[in-house]
Amino acid sequence: MAEMTLLNQLFGIDGLKVEGEGWPAAIKVKHGALTRLPGLFQQPLLKTPEQLADRYRGPLSFGRGLRSPQTFDSHANAASLLRLGLTVFLQDIAGSLPGATAFLRQLERELGVVEGSARLSAFASPGDDGVSCHYDAEEVISIQLLGRKTFHVAPMTEIELPYGAQFGPDMVAVENLYEQAREGFPDPSQVAFEAHDMRPGSVLYLPRGTWHRTQASEPSLSLSIVIRPPVLAQALLGWLKPWLLGDARWRLPLYGEIEAHTPRLKSLLRELAAQLTQHAETPILSWNSAPSVDSTDLLRVPGSRLDWHELAAQPRSMSENAVARLRLQVTALDQDWRERVTLDTEIPAVLLPVITWLQHRKTAFDVQGINQQLPHLAKGDLRQLLELLLKAHALRQLVPR
Repeated sequence: MAEMTLLNQLFGIDGLKVEGEGWPAAIKVKHGALTRLPGLFQQPLLKTPEQLADRYRGPLSFGRGLRSPQTFDSHANAASLLRLGLTVFLQDIAGSLPGATAFLRQLERELGVVEGSARLSAFASPGDDGVSCHYDAEEVISIQLLGRKTFHVAPMTEIELPYGAQFGPDMVAVENLYEQAREGFPDPSQVAFEAHDMRPGSVLYLPRGTWHRTQASEPSLSLSIVIRPPVLAQALLGWLKPWLLGDARWRLPLYGEIEAHTPRLKSLLRELAAQLTQHAETPILSWNSAPSVDSTDLLRVPGSRLDWHELAAQPRSMSENAVARLRLQVTALDQDWRERVTLDTEIPAVLLPVITWLQHRKTAFDVQGINQQLPHLAKGDLRQLLELLLKAHALRQLVPR
């Protein structure tokens, strides 16, 4: 029997995700016993809001959502804010909740989104408060754990697939919202809301751009799985900027009158348009994962070091000859300029020529170049070694050119 996916455990169906289109545009709700949910949501730390709040040490904000949409960031103890009768938003609880990080990584794999796209937050409200009306520019799965509250929800129709930050009545519009709001800023005043009564075990999915407000009828704790993968524009710009900066012509400082640069810029733009048309698939093939080492150039990371020593040969079995192996240790500088051991492992001694070759390589290279220099190496072993060195920050992948 196939293993049940996280989405199936949450919603009781496998079809929440629309193949080839990402997430559906429809609001979905599933009610049921809390015990049907993954074990992450049933651990003792979530038995009361105060237990989670007292352990939490990450960023948080608080407010009185039914009175004002304004929230305030705070470094105060979250449990103390709860005792004052405030609605408290714990922005990222993965580090405080055992098993949360592994859960998020598995969910990202199921959805085919880049690692780090999902986070887990928590909302705790007293019985006379909730969250004011707004929409989020991200997908949200709300899971009710304690108490009861009502979600009032409705699609926001003015902006398709909004990007940026949340927005609602009396909220500040972020800079990138203006280009999206040429036909007018979203306004929920004439929208017909639908009510969903949430009780422990209820799960509600809100597509990005869904108006919602909440009101707790008793002290309430809910968790929100927030999913925010890069949008297509980010994927393109993330590829395009380093690609352009690899060409000295695009690194030209702009001194003087703009007219002096216009002919050069027009020529570069024509060239860029031709290259993008010719290789249109390149920037979007790898938006949710690193490109294969076979398809990119690689470059040694400055300050990284590869050290090795021989180990006593170990036979694979009683009937086979001993296999020579090396102990490989990689050290690299972190952001504080401190040297860290980033890899300590064993590798077949047959890969020693690759280590030696890399120690003397100062310019970018590709797998084909190594294969030409060391044709006797198995490509699978070489690829595995390079992937290890990438994770250990001894090598850096360059964008496909």
